[in-house]
Amino acid sequence: MRKMSKLFLFIFTTFITLSCANQTDKIKAGSICTIEDGEGKFGIVKVLVINDQEAHVKIYKNKFDRRPAQVDIKTLSLGSINNMEGGFGIGHVPLERSGFDNWKPISIGFEEVTQDDLVGYEMWKNQ
Repeated sequence: MRKMSKLFLFIFTTFITLSCANQTDKIKAGSICTIEDGEGKFGIVKVLVINDQEAHVKIYKNKFDRRPAQVDIKTLSLGSINNMEGGFGIGHVPLERSGFDNWKPISIGFEEVTQDDLVGYEMWKNQ
């Protein structure tokens, strides 16, 4: 019985690890992802540009106590510097890919990346 429990635990752990690893491989420009915010809550980002070295994301101000399985994109907000109640988002954040992956992103939706989304990225790229 004990050997069966260890075998089950090994198989389960391997499955979870591979599932998480495969999840980051599926993320592409336009992916709407939940992330761990480092403070026990979950946030939402939109991936603007991503490759093996870096990820550029839009971070929404919305926070959740539990990782949402889905979200209505129309309800997300960056907030405003003039009204910081409830926090704020950022239109463009450049990250090393490993840093982005440490947020444990899970794709829960997709929205095409627009030219408006890329304004901050283009300014960063042309520095």
